[in-house]
Formats: sequence, structure tokens, C-alpha cells
Amino acid sequence: MTQVFISYSRKDIAFVDQLAADLKKAGLDVWYDVSGIAGGDRWRSEIENALRASQFVLVVLSPDAITSEWVEREFLFSSNLKRKIIPLMYRSCELPLNYVDLNFIDVQGDNYGRNFNTLLRTLRVDPSAVNVLPGKVKEPSRRPKYLYIALIGGGAIILALLLASPLIRRAFSPVFPEASATLGGAPASTSPLIPVDSSQTSEPGLIPTEILTATDTPGLSSASLPSDMTDASGVPMVLVSAGLFTMGSDRGDVDEVPIHSVNIDGFYIDKYEVTNARYQDCVNANACDQPRDINYYVNSQYADNPVIFVDWNMAKTYCEWRGAKLPTEGQWEKAARGDDGRTYPWGETIDCSKANYLGCSGNTTGVTSHPDGASPYGVYDMAGNVWEWVADWYSATYYQDSPTENPSGPSNGTLKVVRGGAWNVDTVAVYSSVRNAKDPNIADNDIGFRCATDVPSQ
Repeated sequence: MTQVFISYSRKDIAFVDQLAADLKKAGLDVWYDVSGIAGGDRWRSEIENALRASQFVLVVLSPDAITSEWVEREFLFSSNLKRKIIPLMYRSCELPLNYVDLNFIDVQGDNYGRNFNTLLRTLRVDPSAVNVLPGKVKEPSRRPKYLYIALIGGGAIILALLLASPLIRRAFSPVFPEASATLGGAPASTSPLIPVDSSQTSEPGLIPTEILTATDTPGLSSASLPSDMTDASGVPMVLVSAGLFTMGSDRGDVDEVPIHSVNIDGFYIDKYEVTNARYQDCVNANACDQPRDINYYVNSQYADNPVIFVDWNMAKTYCEWRGAKLPTEGQWEKAARGDDGRTYPWGETIDCSKANYLGCSGNTTGVTSHPDGASPYGVYDMAGNVWEWVADWYSATYYQDSPTENPSGPSNGTLKVVRGGAWNVDTVAVYSSVRNAKDPNIADNDIGFRCATDVPSQ
């Protein structure tokens, strides 16, 4: 049976549900994530498997869909698989560059019923043979949403007025201890972590720095530590200072939300990705196994390129040989983006002078090749070149209830997290909050790693 994959924005789910039901009536096997997803750690693999099994990919176009990073990834993946992509214009929007050479089918309003047979013929189904009358989509009302916003906003105004009144503050100081400590009085001794509301930002994925609250550094103060050091193996490392940073993104990927503030203890991280030459030191010491494919590893031309074809356990073994460890996902993201919620390590726009991604070099590059792309802490190649193994097990829902202090990932799982994108992926997969997951036993030409170590105890 012909399988059809539907790529869409969650805000268009009412239409997608109706579309899927009508296509199933026509005898097509339809896959979209709400009906076929296994959830949890298998999210990406389920979608990739569904795209591989599909002959056609329907992209439901809308203003929300064309800004969805996940829709973009599905388009690129299906393009690489050379699947037949059929754009459906559901809500009027400017066509992205990727779609301009594709003929779209207008399914807006009554055009859905008029053009449904055209869609069937494009999917190689004879409309006269199935005689399906497409349903009429009823768009969900948005009024309740605005009603809730109005009620919440009104309640916030009333609360603010109450707290602004000295009489009310004194009368209710047992109920509002934080208010009595900070409004018109001495500053509070400690500041709680503040949940980040993405509506306060002017751009997706960017968080105003005033939202973040500074905290004291446990143990040795980062201010008393050198910003750069060389470990016992001669590897340059840089200090990532303790404190809060903004983790996650509202750019559309389900595993990157919600945006949340995380407090990370100070640590050191490798300034560069581990190179073939550095990894060879461990192999020569009989502590590490050679990479699974040694063509790059043994070629002196690539001595300063990141080591590849190493699985998660090989990366872990190397770091432990150096007296270090793989960074946690939280440590990695803070080292990549700093504490101001930037999209890429260096800022908001990207080009090949700052990172090595699809279309830039066609291969890995030397780890010192992109000084203009260094992170706020001076860490190189946190975007592109190779995906980097981190310590954490992967869960698509981990951010929904992850700890606000030094998160270390789920206690178990089947996939390990890789971060940062690689030389063979587009810009939609190299921004700092992108999360990806791989079987820890896999070793490929686009996966490497770097190491981290805790700061010395006081």
C-alpha cells in the first residue's frame, strides 16, 4: 500500500486530522506523528523510518509551518531520500526558497473540497475508483485562548497593585514573604530560579538578559580560576563560569521546549574538538581502541581534524584516560551559547566563515579553522564540523521537568545525546539548542566529541 507522510505545524492539527482521515478513506496508508509516533527516545528514529517507508511527503504550508525547524528537517531529509514532495497551501504564506520550484495544491477554505481529487491524482489514486467526499475542516476557535490571557493579565495587574500598597504588604507579609523582603525593604538574601516566559522575547530563542538571576558559585569562585588552562595531557581547556544560563528553544522542535533557566557549576571544557592526533596519544598508551574506520585517523593531513568513527563508549574512555569526562548536555549548551540565550555561539546569523556545515567544505575541517565562530567562552566548533557526544541519555520530554541545578539527563535510556550539528547538515541543525540522539554503539564520519572537567574543590 502507498504510504503518505504528512509534515505540518502543530497549530494546523485540525486540518491535518481531517486530511489524514480523507486520505485513509481513499485507501492510502497515512503517517503523521500523532498517530504513528512511539514517543520518548525513539522520536527521531520513528520519523526517519516513516519517511524512508513513504513514497510521498505532503507538506502542509502555513505561516507556522514555514518557520518550524522540524518541518524544515523533514523536508531536507525527504529531499535527500528523493521522495515526491507535494506542498499543500493551507494558510497563505510566502513560499520558502526550497519550495519555489514545486507546484503546490491550494487547499485553503473551500479549495480543499475542489482540489482534493487533484491531490489524489498526484498521489496516483484514481478519484473515480474511490469516490471519496472530503470532509469540511472546522478551525478551532481562538477566543478561549485570548480569554485566558485576559484573565491572567487582569489577575497579574490586581496582584501588582496589591503588592505595591504598603498597607497591603504589611498586612499580608506572611503570605508574600518575598514581597516584604524585596519591595521597599532590604533585598532578598537569595534569588529563586525564574521560569522563562518566551513571550517576553523579541525573537524566537532569544532571552532578555535581565530575566536571568545571578547566583553564588558553590565551592571555589570562578573569579579566582584561570580562564584558560592546559591539562596534564597538554590539551587546552577553557573555563565556563558558574551561574544561570538559558537552556532550550521555542523554535519549534518538541524536544527543545520549554525554554528554562538552569544553574551550572563552573567547569573546564576542551577548547577544541578532540583531534586525530590527540586521540592517537590514547591509542599509543594502549588505553583506547582505534577508530572504527582509520582512513582519516592514519592520514597525517587530518591530524588536526576532529577524530571520527568513535562511538560513545570510545569517547568516554578517552576522556577518562585524561582524567576528564564527557560534558553533560547542560554543560555543553552553556559552553556553546553563554548566558544570554544566543542562537549560535557567536550570535544570530551564520555563514561559512564561522562554522563548517552543509555546503561549506564537504568534509571535516581543522579544529582551529573558525576562530570567528568561537563561543562566548572561546570554545571552537560548537556549531558544525562534527556532532559531539555528551554524557546524557536522551529523552524527547526531558526538558519538561528537568532539574534546574546541574541537570545530568535521564537515569537510563537507549540513545545518547549528540550536540552541535556537523559538516553535512544544514543550518537548521547547527544552532546551539538543537538536540539529536544516536545509538551509543554507532560510529560515523560526522560524530566526534570533546571532554570536560569540574573545577577544583576549595
